[in-house]
Amino acid sequence: MNNSTIPKPLPIPIPSVPKPHATVAGSFIVKTNGVRLPEIETASSLQKNRSKKLAEIIEGVGHAGTKIVLAGGSKVGKTWILIAWLVAVVTGTSIWKFKTKKGKGLIVNFEIRAEFMADRIEVIQKHGNHSDLGDLHVWNLRGVTVDFEQLTEAIIERALKENYALIVLDPIYKTMVGRSENSSSTVGILCKQIDRIIEATGAAVIFAHHYTKGNAAKKSQIDRMSGSGVFARDADTIITLTEHEQKNCYVVEMTLRNFPPQPPFVVEWQFPVMVERPDLSPADFKTDEVNEGDNYEPLLSLLDEAPLTTGEWLEAATEIGYSRATFFRDKGYLVEKGLVQINDVKFWSRNPSETETAATK
Repeated sequence: MNNSTIPKPLPIPIPSVPKPHATVAGSFIVKTNGVRLPEIETASSLQKNRSKKLAEIIEGVGHAGTKIVLAGGSKVGKTWILIAWLVAVVTGTSIWKFKTKKGKGLIVNFEIRAEFMADRIEVIQKHGNHSDLGDLHVWNLRGVTVDFEQLTEAIIERALKENYALIVLDPIYKTMVGRSENSSSTVGILCKQIDRIIEATGAAVIFAHHYTKGNAAKKSQIDRMSGSGVFARDADTIITLTEHEQKNCYVVEMTLRNFPPQPPFVVEWQFPVMVERPDLSPADFKTDEVNEGDNYEPLLSLLDEAPLTTGEWLEAATEIGYSRATFFRDKGYLVEKGLVQINDVKFWSRNPSETETAATK
């Protein structure tokens, strides 16, 4: 027989053996099934390797590598405040009663035209007699349509070249076009993207957010923000501005995860900045024009984006902290006062023929 006609045996497959976890020395990173995860540490090693403290970008308020939210009602001057904070960090000067650590700053501007942003920075610069703001960078993205996941990559790419101490995203709702801020999962994804920016750059990230409708003073501080409760639960520092009984004045309250509590205080809008008013009591919130219906506005506001079925409305309410019983009790109130209506296909919406003053009937 011709040996060339004898088929050659097929190679015997050798089963692959999983490799042990791969640890990167000094970084405490372990690779398991292709996923990079932090290594488990003892308390002693944790203390030893974390002995270097994070810098306080705003002393007593926010560290490098943490997330800060500034919340308040519409048109209270949140952007002006954020610019003033950036200028303070860039120049290493104090803001209100807080010292800052000097470093580069970036504002990612989603809302204000570039011409007006330039004007605002110039006004605040002149007000503080600051000569050089070369370390304050502005990225004007008004009118630019881009998915926030893609934008996150771009922010990281640019920020890594500059070593920013503070990054401002203003306002945060502009990153959620086409998505509901009432959805805990959607807001959770957004917060995860901000975490990526923080972890990649080491900067503190601060963003502006708005209040729900109604009287903010009647709600607890962390419940005043619009949308999902994830906004409040996720942040390391929450700073709120709530109307004081004195015109153009606001009560500043802070919830701090990593610092001792800060007592509330009052600031006054004195163009172009907010200045402290130690003579005013932070207990004196604005209380006029309050009606019973303010307590129901968070539930009613869930219908602002689009009509909802009862099930969808309940689900959205649950995501912002309503129990099933409270939802149906408050829904009953809104129906009784004629503030909502249901159409032929069982979708609820605000009743356009009724004003909110109906709640006082």
